[in-house]
Amino acid sequence: MTDHDITPDAGPLPMPGSDGFSDAEAAFISEMGSLMERWGLPQATGRLFGYLLLRNKPVDLDTMTRELGQAKSGLSVAARQLEAWSLVRRSTRAGSRRIDYEAVGDLQHLLLVNNAHMRKFTETLSSGIPVARGEARDRLASLAGLFNGYVEQTEALVAAWEARRAAT
Repeated sequence: MTDHDITPDAGPLPMPGSDGFSDAEAAFISEMGSLMERWGLPQATGRLFGYLLLRNKPVDLDTMTRELGQAKSGLSVAARQLEAWSLVRRSTRAGSRRIDYEAVGDLQHLLLVNNAHMRKFTETLSSGIPVARGEARDRLASLAGLFNGYVEQTEALVAAWEARRAAT
């Protein structure tokens, strides 16, 4: 074990249910796993995200494996899924091949990435309006309007949040 393996934040987080893992930490990590499972991701991915949100410093796969008691291969897949969702970022240290992961603190970026997908969805819905007839046309127009409003409101929300944050 090296100094790199255990970060000086709040110390290692033991497996849920062990004596060193608080009930609140275990509950948070478990709930994040359940939440993300409802979004179609594996529960292990959500648990990893909850774990990383509680960390103050980036952590490598060996540390995650030891502290979460899950297989390194599964955690590697989970970390890549979280990275694809822009929920975590990876980094390396000079002179080391290990990859560290940390939860992203600027989740407004995730909202804007999601908006890009929603904008494309809105464009696709709108492209169907001219070819649809009757109720189908009305439905497509209504959905396109709803998602366009969602994109606009989300962009306004992020802009207002960033302005408040810059003011403090």
